[in-house]
Amino acid sequence: MFRLMELETVHWDYWRNFKLPLDAPIITISGPNGSGKTTLLDAMRTLLALECSKKRDYKRYVRRNGEDFCWLRGVVDNQCPPGASYRPFRLPYQQDKITLACRIDKKGGDWSRKYWIADGEVSLQEIEAKGEEFGVRDYQRILHSAGLSPAIARVLSLEQGQTDKLCELSHKDLLDLVFQVFGDKEVLERYEEARHHQEHTARELDATQNQLEALGNNLEKHEQKVNRYLEWHRLNQERVSLVSEMRPRLKHYLLQNEADNARRTLLSQRREWRAKRAEREMLQLELQVQQQALETAQLRSQAAQENERVQTEALNVLSEQIGELRTIVNQHDQLLQQAQASEGGKVADAREIEQLEGERAGLLVRIAELEQKQRQLDEMLENLAAGRRADPHDVAAFRQALSQAGIAHDLLADVVEIADPSWQSAVEAVLAPFAHLVLLGKEKDTEAAMALGEKLRYRHFIVPDCVAAGLAPKGSLLEVVHFAKPVPEWLLRTLERTRRVEDAAAGAKLPRGEDWITRQGYLRERRGGRYAAPEQARFGKARLEALREQRGSIDKALTPLRQQLADLTARIRNQQAQLAGVSAAAQLAARAAEFADARQQYDALVLRRRDNTVLQAQQEREQADKAVNSAFVTRQKIEFALQNLEKEIAGKENRTAREEQIRRLQTLRANRRQFPAGWCDAEANRQIADKYRDTTNIDRRLEEIEYRFKEESWETDDTVVALRDKIKDDYRRMESDLASRRRDNETARHQTEAAREQYIAVLRHTVGRYVKNLKVLGDLAGIKVDNEPVALENDDLSLAQAGLAVRFNFDDKGFMGMNDGDASGGQQVMKSLILLVALMMEESRPGGFVFIDEPFAHLDIVNIERVAKFLKATRAQYLLTTPVTHNVSVYDPSMLTLVTFKKKPTDAWAPGVKVLVRERA
Repeated sequence: MFRLMELETVHWDYWRNFKLPLDAPIITISGPNGSGKTTLLDAMRTLLALECSKKRDYKRYVRRNGEDFCWLRGVVDNQCPPGASYRPFRLPYQQDKITLACRIDKKGGDWSRKYWIADGEVSLQEIEAKGEEFGVRDYQRILHSAGLSPAIARVLSLEQGQTDKLCELSHKDLLDLVFQVFGDKEVLERYEEARHHQEHTARELDATQNQLEALGNNLEKHEQKVNRYLEWHRLNQERVSLVSEMRPRLKHYLLQNEADNARRTLLSQRREWRAKRAEREMLQLELQVQQQALETAQLRSQAAQENERVQTEALNVLSEQIGELRTIVNQHDQLLQQAQASEGGKVADAREIEQLEGERAGLLVRIAELEQKQRQLDEMLENLAAGRRADPHDVAAFRQALSQAGIAHDLLADVVEIADPSWQSAVEAVLAPFAHLVLLGKEKDTEAAMALGEKLRYRHFIVPDCVAAGLAPKGSLLEVVHFAKPVPEWLLRTLERTRRVEDAAAGAKLPRGEDWITRQGYLRERRGGRYAAPEQARFGKARLEALREQRGSIDKALTPLRQQLADLTARIRNQQAQLAGVSAAAQLAARAAEFADARQQYDALVLRRRDNTVLQAQQEREQADKAVNSAFVTRQKIEFALQNLEKEIAGKENRTAREEQIRRLQTLRANRRQFPAGWCDAEANRQIADKYRDTTNIDRRLEEIEYRFKEESWETDDTVVALRDKIKDDYRRMESDLASRRRDNETARHQTEAAREQYIAVLRHTVGRYVKNLKVLGDLAGIKVDNEPVALENDDLSLAQAGLAVRFNFDDKGFMGMNDGDASGGQQVMKSLILLVALMMEESRPGGFVFIDEPFAHLDIVNIERVAKFLKATRAQYLLTTPVTHNVSVYDPSMLTLVTFKKKPTDAWAPGVKVLVRERA
């Protein structure tokens, strides 16, 4: 072990800095109480990364002076001790001196330390550049390898006045300390760990044996599961084969036989079918000719209708002009009649005027009603022409309320489009009651919409649940109706179940429970039959045309009423004038020119109206309609003939049988494309037919298998085989591994016991060396030392209970134990010193140093001399502390004395440590 040679501090406790020599075997640190003797030892302990004395630590010393850093530097001996073959510090340190340094810095309110080791004697200014920096643990590890073991470190950290603590150790603790110092404790611990490991392994092997037995039971269970799985797999394979191969092949074979028989039967009916088919082709050509003739007649009819409309409009304009002139002519005639009447003595009667006024008032009412309807129709036509809605007032008010409430909606009339105009009346007949049905855009608005409906007393349905129209059944009324948005499902179902027929006779041929409707709008439902088409169209483009026709009819009704009103007004005015005394002759004279001109124009316009070609246009239109009807009837006759011929062809063709044969052939072709080549082998399929006869027997066998699957317990997971194999492999592997581990553990146990038995001899030798050292030190101190034999046997109990019992004989007063109450304080110190120094006398690591804080406390002069003599006789380096009040004999063994002084209250730093060197004789 190395020795201390020099110590240097900067900012340690109240010392600013100092450098002390320590190159002496016994160093005494002297000074009054509180002068820093223990502080100096704690500086050396901190430099060596040891614990400070008592409850102190390095932070206590560095925070007291107010500085932010502290340096500790020491120089230690690195020479090979006498009798040793290597230096305390190994490679890369090869010089005779080693420099150790510690820097303590304040960081973030706390203190941290770093260590350096440098080869040779290096100053503080160069230590960071030339030395190698270490953390605390790595630094302690290097010092440990240099001889400063944890056991010695514990001894070096003994507190002040605790030098006699070694003799207070128990026998077992003393033996453990000896083994720790000489390196045998670690070996014993490894043996003990190996023993525990072997026992733990044995317990694990016993647990593994139980697992192996459980795994064997599990393997047996899985063997049974595998057997059930294999049987299930065989039955399942049979079922799969029957379903996926045998049944399709047998069915294919039987279908092939049916197809062969059907082919021979159908060939005999082929000739008559071909003849009827040729006749049908001729009728189809004739039908095409008649269809072209019908289309041509329809075009002529449309042209005639357009000509009739133009002529009618011109006649209406001419009639209006004639009506205006007729009023003036009628006035002339009335004045002439009045003049003649006045000459004849006839006088106007007031009662007649009153009667005429009554008639006039009635006409005004009728004309006002028609004009109001006319204005409403004009407004609706204007809105429709501009792309706006044309709803009745109650519907418009309700829709306005919905819009103000932010409720998205549509009317049924807005989303309906009739694809075939010829079925306009039929669609109107079914949907007219629901034209103003409200379709809500969002279902969440239902409650608010119905609340508004109740408030405004809206009489039409409000529907929140709507669906999109699907594919319409052929021949249904839904087939000719398109919906722009989703509509109520019940409305779609109504249109789907209503069949379209040409007339009531065709509808009567349908089943009684089926609903139908004709083109003209005659509806048959579950309640009965009625003509349901409304007078005015409400859906699609036909609504605009219906409004226009209604507007024209009102115009025609207003023209004669207005003429009657004008005539009555003229008569009333004449009567009133006559009563007022106005002469008709005077009026004739005054308006003679006006009457003459009006009569001339009136006669000319009447003549033009007689020459109008409206009658001729009507006749042409009637002729065109007759041509269309004739072509339509002819086409219907041909279609009827074709229908009859189709029935005959179907009867001759035997379509059902042919379709069935086609299906057979298609199935056979599909089978040939899909089946593997071997499945179509007729001979192999015949053998299957001989075995099973038909698919009924296959189905019966499948039922048996299904019954077994249902009633019995099966294992259906194919992983059970892999799991059984894995368990079997695991069982074999575990069995082999268990046997191998048992052999290995037993071998290791025998080897460990044999090795530990051999090492116990080394332990006995260690105890023998230590006891020898104790006796040598006892002879030097004049104390007889003896010990009880240490029971070191190769078993755990003896090793755990073994202890080193040392006895001391002072002044031939008889042997006493280590911690007997009869020993004095000086004797306790001598016991501990002998026990301590004997640890330093290990031949492989001689030398070393010891910190002893106040070893002479409570000793008399004789014991002080005895301790001093003992210290001189040993080869260790001692650093001793002693108060200045002790006897001067305490300085007798010292070659170097360090004197400490108290810090004065007025000074910032304490006085430096003084050095006294004994001159050598």
